[in-house]
Amino acid sequence: MNVSKLFVSLIALIAVVAIAAANVSAFADIRSVTVNGVESFSGTAGVFAGETIPVRVIFNAVSDESDVRVVARLLGENSLSEVTERFDVIANGTYSRLLNIKMPYDIDPNERYALEITVESNSRQVTPQLIQLEVQRASYEVQVLSVSNADQVMAGKALALDIVLKNRGRHFAEDTYVRVRIPELGISTAGYFGDLSPEDQANPDKEDAVERRLFLNIPSDTPAGVYNIEIEASNTDSVTRVAKKVVVTSSSAGSSAVSSSRSKSFGVGEAKSYSITLVNAGDTIQVYELSFDTPEGLSVDLEDSAVAVSAGSSKTVVFDVTASKAGTYDFSVDITSNGELVKRENYTARAEGRATGSVNATILVSVVLAIIFVVLVIVLIVLLTRRPSKEEFGESYY
Repeated sequence: MNVSKLFVSLIALIAVVAIAAANVSAFADIRSVTVNGVESFSGTAGVFAGETIPVRVIFNAVSDESDVRVVARLLGENSLSEVTERFDVIANGTYSRLLNIKMPYDIDPNERYALEITVESNSRQVTPQLIQLEVQRASYEVQVLSVSNADQVMAGKALALDIVLKNRGRHFAEDTYVRVRIPELGISTAGYFGDLSPEDQANPDKEDAVERRLFLNIPSDTPAGVYNIEIEASNTDSVTRVAKKVVVTSSSAGSSAVSSSRSKSFGVGEAKSYSITLVNAGDTIQVYELSFDTPEGLSVDLEDSAVAVSAGSSKTVVFDVTASKAGTYDFSVDITSNGELVKRENYTARAEGRATGSVNATILVSVVLAIIFVVLVIVLIVLLTRRPSKEEFGESYY
């Protein structure tokens, strides 16, 4: 045992006893103290590091007293105390109070601990009772000391987790692994943390704590939301689990859409072109899907409804709109990526009269044929009505 620690503990114990002796009064008498269900008024009580131990104190009141409380103090390297609420006592009454003492995890196996129990008021204190504690570690226990990671991660990226493990058991924690997973997404990763010594040693291969970094790849199509992360440290002798949360943002968060003109006028049956520019401000390629909502009488012609845009770039999509009858039409297009709406663009189309610069082919052919027929008839009439020229014959003499 460290001599200085022992000296400090003894001085603290002597000081407590001296203060208690100076204020001793017989207003109460401690009858029994039960630690972890075992009556330990005298002797040594065995407890485990990190556990919460119930301490039941029973005492008799010798005289009336106000603002009484029961105090349990843990004396040792990690000193702490637990106190009940204040209450009044009446002479000859028997009282029972329960306190819960949280034993520290990080203990020195060579350090001695004692539990001091007393009953006190604002001005008086009964003789403290000391119970020696034999604090021991569990045989096999690995504790996850810390898990450090970013509060949020973008879909399609890797989440880095810095994990620190410590051996809190009495024996070696051999071949310890850590597995990290997000059950809702069905993804996981694992890492080997090696052997952990019960106590930190000079040999670098025999440390009682170790830190590793693990990476968890978030799928690019993960919907935005809050997800639970499960961290499990295990070996053949023990399993420890802790949980954390992470916010996943959509990889389409850096996406936008811009339209140059939202309202156009054109003739019935005429195809009019609209355009929309998709902007991908992220650092991964994005696939955008365009879905149109059009009223009856209006049709949209788009070459491909799925458009891929490289990271940090943009692409302009052109689509043609045609109206079958005159009127004003309002229509819209939803741009989505990874199942999430990036933007909705609204448009107006005004179809007026007949198609400008467009002639019905059937009517045109009919007109041409009619003209040809009229010309042929005229030519025929001319030919039929034309009389042959009168031939002049001279007299002939033979």
